[in-house]
Amino acid sequence: MTLTARVWRGFGAVLLLTAGAAPNAMAVPTDTTPPTAPDNLHAVSITDTDIVLAWDKSADSSGSVSYALFFDDNPTPFWVSGTQFDVHTNVVIGMIPGTTHTFQVRAEDSSGNASFSNKLTTSFAPGDDTAPTAPDNLQVVSNNSNGIVLAWDPSIDQSDVIYFVDGAPCSPHHAGSATTLLVGSLATDPVCGISPGFTYTFSVRAQDDIGFNSPSSNTLSVFFNG
Repeated sequence: MTLTARVWRGFGAVLLLTAGAAPNAMAVPTDTTPPTAPDNLHAVSITDTDIVLAWDKSADSSGSVSYALFFDDNPTPFWVSGTQFDVHTNVVIGMIPGTTHTFQVRAEDSSGNASFSNKLTTSFAPGDDTAPTAPDNLQVVSNNSNGIVLAWDPSIDQSDVIYFVDGAPCSPHHAGSATTLLVGSLATDPVCGISPGFTYTFSVRAQDDIGFNSPSSNTLSVFFNG
């Protein structure tokens, strides 16, 4: 401890002042109590590729609790702002049909104290494992200076399908979900258009949401009048 002294002399008197030590600072209590467990982890909804998880809100004396979701044995959690999480919206851990996964939630307060929910193990349905049927009855609707309009019967599948037409320059041509497509002439499509006076052989196939492709339709040879 260091003492300091100051001396004033005047009128035959001497005054000596000494400074004592400063009082000790009061210790701040440390929070060592974890939040209540985020119990009742459960699935709100589930499909073959998605699961929405929810759990009970944790309570803590600090009033501040954050949540983290653990996926299988991955030591790195996904931070969650509320008490619900849609796995499908997170492309990192999007579900695959026919698989089984385990989830757990951690609640943590501002002091780093943590508690854990129950573990939830869920199996996802196998999902669509069948290719679409072939889009049959490919036919010509019109053949003029604009190009050739093709049409076909729709494919059948468990999910939505899109169509691709082969046989023209720059194939395949994407038809989307429609069952008709204009294969444009060079006048309407200078890069990938078809030329008058040539015969083109077309076919169409379907692709579902999973990525399975159907067999090709019947082939159709068409002379472009132009």
